[in-house]
Amino acid sequence: MFNKNTDLIKRIMNLILVVWIIIAVVISYNSVINLFFDNYQYTYEEYKIKYCKSTTDEECKRQHESNDLNIEREKRNQTKVLINSTGNILIIGAFMYFLNKEDKVKTTKKATK
Repeated sequence: MFNKNTDLIKRIMNLILVVWIIIAVVISYNSVINLFFDNYQYTYEEYKIKYCKSTTDEECKRQHESNDLNIEREKRNQTKVLINSTGNILIIGAFMYFLNKEDKVKTTKKATK
């Protein structure tokens, strides 16, 4: 991949792709952690005790529903990030494979010389 036989442009492309795939793996790992170890979702009674000390019951219910919707939206966004970064890993990996793959014809010609 980075040997002296490859030309400069190919080595630069490999370097960029390696950095890109490392970043995609880190983002995927972070998304998996955020999805599996998500924030605790309070029941209404727990939420009311913790956050609604000086508000009305109706306002507290709205806040709790809003909090639940925000948690669900965050999970959905993390799932999208995980899918995108996993797709990035697959596409970059395939591109790196095909970029660095030597044709069997070229390899046999080099071996016969």
